[in-house]
Amino acid sequence: MSRIRLLLLNCTKKSEPNEVEFLSQFIEMMRQRYHKSIEYEAVNVNTKREFKKQIQRTWPNIIHIAAHGDSKLYPSGNRGKETSIEIGNRSISSKEIAKLRENPVKLVFISACLNSYKDMADAFLDRGAEKFIAPKTDVEWVHAALFSATFYRRYVYDRTSFEASFSFAQEHTRLRKDFPEYWYNP
Repeated sequence: MSRIRLLLLNCTKKSEPNEVEFLSQFIEMMRQRYHKSIEYEAVNVNTKREFKKQIQRTWPNIIHIAAHGDSKLYPSGNRGKETSIEIGNRSISSKEIAKLRENPVKLVFISACLNSYKDMADAFLDRGAEKFIAPKTDVEWVHAALFSATFYRRYVYDRTSFEASFSFAQEHTRLRKDFPEYWYNP
């Protein structure tokens, strides 16, 4: 794997716990041992326009999105056709993301409830993402942050495969129920 360039996007309100701040601190602590393993940039995103601009950048090879999410619940009890990421007081749908220009990245990691549905996965995979991770259920931010830090520890620093890193994070955090499925394109 080439040098990791991680873009951390915080789409939550300033008054809420901040997963991007947590991951930034984790990366800084890891630099003491792994000096040149990763470059990262943390960005607070408050508008759809800024979100679109950030996910179309060519610099990162991993995009991590910390946000709230939703997927419309139909009377049948099914979800997955109208999945969205909340940004400030608005949201961006999978349909809107699918219309953006192609941007090949190794991984899109969305840490937002109810975002691991086919429509959102396809929006990023069809735009050029090789892999996609997101929770399929509601998830507490602290559990999501611990899951992502555990995953990145294996994937970025140990250079373990995507699948092995994902399995390790699943097994060693409380999120086995929150990430029972994930979408990726091997």
